[in-house]
Amino acid sequence: MEKSIKIIDNFLPKEEFQTIQQQICGDNFPWFYNDRISSPKDPKEYFSFFHSFYRKHEPRSKWFYLFNNLLNKINCNAILRIKGNLQLGQSKKRQNKMHTDYKFKHKGCVFYLNTNNGETYFKTTKVMPKENRLVFFDPSEEHSSTVCSDEKRRITIIFNYF
Repeated sequence: MEKSIKIIDNFLPKEEFQTIQQQICGDNFPWFYNDRISSPKDPKEYFSFFHSFYRKHEPRSKWFYLFNNLLNKINCNAILRIKGNLQLGQSKKRQNKMHTDYKFKHKGCVFYLNTNNGETYFKTTKVMPKENRLVFFDPSEEHSSTVCSDEKRRITIIFNYF
């Protein structure tokens, strides 16, 4: 495993995680269509849904408050972006294109809201999604997601910060 990858299971207390999971995975949570996953050059079958919690120096969602404790736990001093990603399950798995979040060095982590078989790939490591798992990584290095085939959806929250 790469030095820059750190996996922590059961990152949040069970009750706190369940509150976040119920809100974001519920049928009243808004998701917005994105005609790509990692690049404007993605093929047409590469699409996803997103929710912007924080972007351009300010909260963009009334659900931003759900992450107050998590931000403290990861020692976040300044937020670049907090973004929810929802990818629909497919009949067969597919790895999406490798990408970087930003080209400059900063901190990042991915927080999994559900367990599924849609791995996250890093240079030499792959991580399986498991609910309440948090993975620290360097988002300025290439990584990619995989569309899952064993669940209806794959939901992650991406944190980019200093």
